[in-house]
Amino acid sequence: MPPGTPTKTLDFRPAGEDFARFLADVRTAELPDEPMDPPGVELWLRNDHTVFRSYVAHAGGAPAGYALSEHNQWEAAPDRVVWLYCGLLPDHRTPDGLAAAYQFLEEQARTDGGRVAMVYIREDDAQALEAVAKIGYSEDRRERFWELDLRADPDRLRQLAEGSRERMRRAGIVITTLASDQDPERYLKTHEMANAAEQDIPTSDTIVPDSFEYFMEWVRSPNLHQDRFWIARAGDEVVGLSTLSYPVERGIVSTDFTCVARSRRGLGIARALKLETIVQAIDLDVDRVRTDNDFRNAPILHLNEDLGYQHVFDWIKLAREL
Repeated sequence: MPPGTPTKTLDFRPAGEDFARFLADVRTAELPDEPMDPPGVELWLRNDHTVFRSYVAHAGGAPAGYALSEHNQWEAAPDRVVWLYCGLLPDHRTPDGLAAAYQFLEEQARTDGGRVAMVYIREDDAQALEAVAKIGYSEDRRERFWELDLRADPDRLRQLAEGSRERMRRAGIVITTLASDQDPERYLKTHEMANAAEQDIPTSDTIVPDSFEYFMEWVRSPNLHQDRFWIARAGDEVVGLSTLSYPVERGIVSTDFTCVARSRRGLGIARALKLETIVQAIDLDVDRVRTDNDFRNAPILHLNEDLGYQHVFDWIKLAREL
């Protein structure tokens, strides 16, 4: 079937054990310039504070795509926002097919008690944007994606890193990795700092803190490496972190998370941490890295520009009441 041909009626069936890989394969087929790594999807779907509903869309009896919803436990999220994710293989991908998948998930979300549905679509995905526009979604906010060419001027980046190291030394801030740090409480301290800092991320829905158990699963996941997981210390405190996610099977090396404790912002800690991850990636012969941030997060957007990142695209968050 040529791409764009009207799809057969979709039949949604509960997903099986290989759903994470199937989702990643479909997403990669839809956006081949932004490959999705299956192990990363597997970790996401194991989050213990999130309720997932996962389905495989079938057309003519064959798998054609996926439909997935997620929401926080309602007792922790009174806004009752439900995120909806849909994807169809190119031979089945049409605005009508995508709209049908989103509407199927909306019905499940209403049954679960959701009040607001949100979707997440890349700004150049005309088919998906057409699909959600026709069923009533409107733009809420954007996530801005940036890319840094590590081979264009690595010496400049190394010089910036050395300047940040000196600034941290003068401020009494120690920059090290989780692997090198000897504090037996370093994981707990990093978890507590990250949960507090995450609450300041601009967002339209409730951010529910990760459990320590899920945090440790994240730290030990195959796309992170504790000798590449940078933390900042001020005496006995952990006051910042930054780590890149290195895809296991496919994808682009990207910032997984960067944050700084509220009490230590404005000292250049985020810059120092990010530069350590960047220089380390250069040493590992990575050609480029990506990062993303809310479009209203002015301090980190300014930092990205200052380090030399170039804007590549936005992902749009759209919402509608259920």
